[in-house]
Amino acid sequence: MRMIVSDLDGTLLDADSRLSPETCETLARVARQGIPLAIATGRHEMQVRKMWPATLPPVPVVSANGARIHLADGSLLRQFNLAPRLVSRLLRPELIRETELGLYRDERIMAYHSSQELTHYTGRATQIEDLAAFRADDVTKVIYCGAPEQLAEVEADIARDFGDEVSMTYSQVCYLEVMAPGVHKGSSLAILLAHLGVDPVDCAAFGDNLNDKEMLALVGHPFMMANAHPELRRLLPEVPMIGDHAENGVARQLGQMLEAGAFAR
Repeated sequence: MRMIVSDLDGTLLDADSRLSPETCETLARVARQGIPLAIATGRHEMQVRKMWPATLPPVPVVSANGARIHLADGSLLRQFNLAPRLVSRLLRPELIRETELGLYRDERIMAYHSSQELTHYTGRATQIEDLAAFRADDVTKVIYCGAPEQLAEVEADIARDFGDEVSMTYSQVCYLEVMAPGVHKGSSLAILLAHLGVDPVDCAAFGDNLNDKEMLALVGHPFMMANAHPELRRLLPEVPMIGDHAENGVARQLGQMLEAGAFAR
């Protein structure tokens, strides 16, 4: 193995959505041995940089479920935006219903009808006052936050009305996320690995939810968390399962792999 890629929420982060001391120490061991690490997340790139410890080397970040790819120095490698005409259609009140709404843009996150449930994921967001008047050409994804039964209706409407004009996934059961067509963690990780000269077969990846499906299917050494979504387990039954994110599952698996000499330098 020549590289490690990890999701954040439900995977590398603990139950308090933080990098635990044990995880930080293990990642420092990985860095000292010269093993490259990257993050692939549904979160905004600026959130990742904010939470990443200064004691660890900066890393490449695939953010917004693949809509942005940044290199370790913060430079933008690739971006995939939702067309403004699609954003306008995705913001129709009859589609949103009573769900909370979030939009990721280049330098900010915006929200409509947001509450603690959504802002726990997005962080501080600028409120959208008038959906009908909203216009932007830098929207990377739209998030609908609500109960599973609400989101199932929104998902069905988007599938019927948009078809292959957009891509959809769930990062958690309460977050339905919509990106440009063909955009997901797997497609963007493939671009990043090609840029870095790493064959996907030589990459290890860790994930827990449906937005990790394509990434785990891409790499040669995928690992699924014990707390993984049941549907992800059903879709990728051959992927090995490791510990729970609340018990530092990734750190402990990496520790075992380091001890076994599994990584090429």
